[in-house]
Amino acid sequence: MDVGIVLFVAFCILLVLNVPVAFSLMGATVVGLVAMDMDTLVPVLMKMFSGANSWLLLAIPFFIMTGSIMEKGGVTHRLIDFADSLVGFLPGGLAAANIVANMFMGGVSGSAIADASAIGSLMIPAMEKKGYGIKYPSALTASAAPLGIIIPPSIPMILWGFCAGLSVGDLFMAGFGPGLLIGGSLIMTSTVISVRRGYKSSLGFSPKIIYTKGRDGFLALLSPVIIIGGIISGIATPTEAAVLAMLYSLFLSIFVYKELKWRQLPKIIVDSGRMTATVMMVIACASAFSYILTINNIPESLSNFFVSLNLSKNLLLLGFVGLYIILGMFLDANAAIILTVPIIAPVIVAAGIDPIVASIVLIATLGLGLLTPPVGLCVYVVCGLTGMKFDDLLAELLPFMVTLAIDVLLLLFLPQIITTIPILLK
Repeated sequence: MDVGIVLFVAFCILLVLNVPVAFSLMGATVVGLVAMDMDTLVPVLMKMFSGANSWLLLAIPFFIMTGSIMEKGGVTHRLIDFADSLVGFLPGGLAAANIVANMFMGGVSGSAIADASAIGSLMIPAMEKKGYGIKYPSALTASAAPLGIIIPPSIPMILWGFCAGLSVGDLFMAGFGPGLLIGGSLIMTSTVISVRRGYKSSLGFSPKIIYTKGRDGFLALLSPVIIIGGIISGIATPTEAAVLAMLYSLFLSIFVYKELKWRQLPKIIVDSGRMTATVMMVIACASAFSYILTINNIPESLSNFFVSLNLSKNLLLLGFVGLYIILGMFLDANAAIILTVPIIAPVIVAAGIDPIVASIVLIATLGLGLLTPPVGLCVYVVCGLTGMKFDDLLAELLPFMVTLAIDVLLLLFLPQIITTIPILLK
């Protein structure tokens, strides 16, 4: 049997058996080695080390720490208050504020899971007290959390740039337009639902309140300015910008807001280390998996096959969107990127598709995958916060999933949404 088929069959079987993604990748790699009669693990182990040994990937733990520090340091609730002052006048004002707060947090943490936890722990109880029930706030929070991987900085964008050899700074700039589109469309959807259900506004529109809350939230919003400004200006690499953002958030939380204590830092560091280790383990094992694919010329064969189909650019990209929707049902965004990008990146380039546009479209598709069963990680996070089951939220999730799917199609067929802001910024 072809080694490629053996690899993917073994990987799928292990996933079905609920083996963690990293160990599924490693187990499939071992099966592939047996099929190849390779009698040494040395090249594979070296590939695992080299795959994880990257200066760029150092940005990941610092972005994770930045989000954790801001959550514990009182920054999150100030961003929520500022968001409420901006959109609280809308029907269902707290729902709109939830979405805007996720947009703000997306500019800080780079992680949808972290945003779902940070925003959900504050907004879901607040919305429940205001008569929204428990299901709708939970579904809304889960649906808005994927903004964390679309609005820069974004950990999946860092991984995509690493795997595809693209500029992370270019990917970050390309995420602004899609982030605004998705955030705006989610607000429209929540407003329509709120009008139909009679949810009231939370605040009247008041420039004075916006100024007061904005004054508190402004310092927190400087973090994404530091990150993106540093990268665009060339002053800092993505890794250096992540370190600066982490140090800034530490200064803000301890010395300005004074809500973070020094004794809390060890736990934040340990928790951030655990999250980083999970990502890095997947990267190392996926590097070994990709090595077996590469020495068997599987990426090249797949690239030649797709090019030979002579599909239009949009049709080919639409096919990849369908593939990523399926992958998103079973894998988290980081694992899907590490596993597939080394294979599809050459296909995208060979087909003449703008690799930045394709990257953003497919990352947005993976954002949709964070909501889809059976492995909708953002949904499971809010379920953990509320004690609910995934099935309880499906009906409330559906309108937002449809909205996100429409947004993905808009990004695919109107790439100007992705490219306009980078062109203006350059």
